[in-house]
Order: sequence, then C-alpha cells, then structure tokens
Amino acid sequence: LTEVAVTRGDTVRRYGYVYDAPGRRVEKHELDAEGKPYNRTTFLWDGMRLAQECRLGRSSSLYIYSDQGSHEPLARVDRAAPGEADEVLYYHTDVNGAPEEMTDGRGNIVWEAGYQVWGNLTHEKETRPVQQNLRFQGQYLDRETGLHYNLYRFYDPDIGKFISGDPISLKGGINLYAYAPNPLSWIDPLGLKCGSSYEQARNKALKWLEERGFKAERVNIGKFGSTRGKPVGMTTADGKTGFRIEYDERSGAHINVFSGKDKGEHFLFDASESIVTKLQKLFDLPSKPQRPIS
Repeated sequence: LTEVAVTRGDTVRRYGYVYDAPGRRVEKHELDAEGKPYNRTTFLWDGMRLAQECRLGRSSSLYIYSDQGSHEPLARVDRAAPGEADEVLYYHTDVNGAPEEMTDGRGNIVWEAGYQVWGNLTHEKETRPVQQNLRFQGQYLDRETGLHYNLYRFYDPDIGKFISGDPISLKGGINLYAYAPNPLSWIDPLGLKCGSSYEQARNKALKWLEERGFKAERVNIGKFGSTRGKPVGMTTADGKTGFRIEYDERSGAHINVFSGKDKGEHFLFDASESIVTKLQKLFDLPSKPQRPIS
C-alpha cells in the first residue's frame, strides 16, 4: 500500500507511504493538491521491530520491548523537541501483548483503551495528548484509515482480517487473509503467519495427562532459576502427575508433562518469556494446596 485517499463528506485527503528494501515502512505523509508530501512521520527499525518514530522532524518516540525476541512493548521514551528532556511512559498490556494502559513515571494513567476480540476499540481515553498507536504485537494504527500496519500487510480490525493475501501463500494457512484462529492467544507480528497457540499446546498436554488419570488438585511450584518458589502449573494430589509451563532459550515457550517416571514431549507454543510469566500467574491459586519444593 503506497497511497490512499480518504473521503469524509466533501473532503478528500490523500496519504502516501514509503518503504525500504526489506519492506519496512520508513515514512508516512500527507499529500497536498499537487501531490507533494508534507506532515511527515518517519520510522526507524531494529531488525523487524519498530524502534523509533519521529514526527514533523521534531518530536520523537523510542520504543522498548519486554524482551529481545518479543514485540510486546514495555516502555516508550518521548522527546517533545530536540534538546528537551526525555519522558518515559510505561505500557501495561493484555495477555496477548496489546497495550491496555500507558502510565507516566508517577503511575498516572495518560492513555487507556479497551478492545473487542479482533482488535477494534471499544473505547480510548487520553488524559493528555500522547497518541498511543501500538495495537496487537507488531501492529501500528494508522489513524487516517483505521488500518493497522503489520509490517508485511495491513490488518483491518473491523473485520478481523488482512486486506491482502499472505505473502508466503498457503504456508501461512489455507485462509490467506486470516489473522489467527484466536487473537487472545495467537500473535502474528510480521503479518506472515501465526505460531502454535497456547490453547493448542494446552489441549494436547491435557489429552496426554487425562489418559493417565490427571486431576488438577495441587499447584505445581517451580524448583529452579527465576521460577523457584513460584507457581508454574498443576499436579494431582500426590504430586506424581502434572504439568509445568516454562520458557527457556533452547525450546522457547512450552508445556512439560509428567506422570511418575513417564515423561511426555515438550508441547511447544509461540509466546515470549513475558507472556509465559503471565500464564504462570494464572496458577497462583490460594484455594489450592501447593506441591512442596523437593
């Protein structure tokens, strides 16, 4: 998409988009009656992640993400004009990594929004002008069209689909315009394909466990590293059959299952370490006894 005309009443406004060789958008602008660009916003990239945007050559926003392999935003560093002091704003995201709130250094909410299932807004509120445009992981809202720029494609949240076919064809699935079967647990930050979902991995793990008489009766507590002493899953009352949700550099996000000496496969799913941490917190259940650390 290189140019679009937006008609509202008797007014037609035209916008242009510029891309670099790898296909990343590096500029968007408005076009005057003679087709000359003005009101420019430029974009800088860190690999395939948006690193910074600069508006009108003056104000800028630098994006910081939750971890190296994630598109989930953690913070935004704003500078109103060259030479002025930076301000850090902090993102608070849903389980799928979509921003729900943005707060300043004192914890005051400066932006908040709610979403319907496929990413269109139910409401949006600012306490001061911050124009927060990040949506699902890897998506940037173009307010002039309502479309979400998703790196290799544009996504329409009103219909929950991309407006063009998948560049990788059927390798991304039989529906070339689909975003994901479930946008709450699947992500597609490049607009190419979605990874295996947590729900798919969970259902496979539960099938394996239920064949061995599993009932979720005790909270499984982590034994090593950053999860030591923290909930990571569930076990039977005797602690012999259960599962752990984990993340490591070799396997990424996965569910481990066990039943006595019988160890099942790693059920892998596509999620960042921060998403796995949020999933682990779902098992912080005071009403359930905990499996002691041995």
